[in-house]
Amino acid sequence: MEFTTGAAAGAAVGPAPVAVAAVPAARAVPGTIQSAKGETHAATLILECLGKTGRKFDVTEALRMIAEGSDPLRELKSVQAAVQLVFVGATRPTHLLVLAAHRDRSKKYADAMTGAGWDIRDLTEH
Repeated sequence: MEFTTGAAAGAAVGPAPVAVAAVPAARAVPGTIQSAKGETHAATLILECLGKTGRKFDVTEALRMIAEGSDPLRELKSVQAAVQLVFVGATRPTHLLVLAAHRDRSKKYADAMTGAGWDIRDLTEH
């Protein structure tokens, strides 16, 4: 996989490198959720981030709200802001959405998410 900055991706010259096993190379352009507003992508990876207060994790809060079916308007303003960013990022992909959260914090929501049709994978299990 080739990782480039947004500016470099636009200025890149020539074909993307070819992988050894004849798998086509994928071009990934890392960016913030805010930088992707209004865009769509084939796939999006949202990595869990610690909130400003150091006590809330955005992806875990989003998973909790989905699993519990909670009303966003009843959440703390800081949680609303974090979950709103996750929602914006989650609406960008056309084919694949990956939410990456620490398993110790997110495991308690896995059953509810699986029951709602989500495919949950623990990448630490072999």
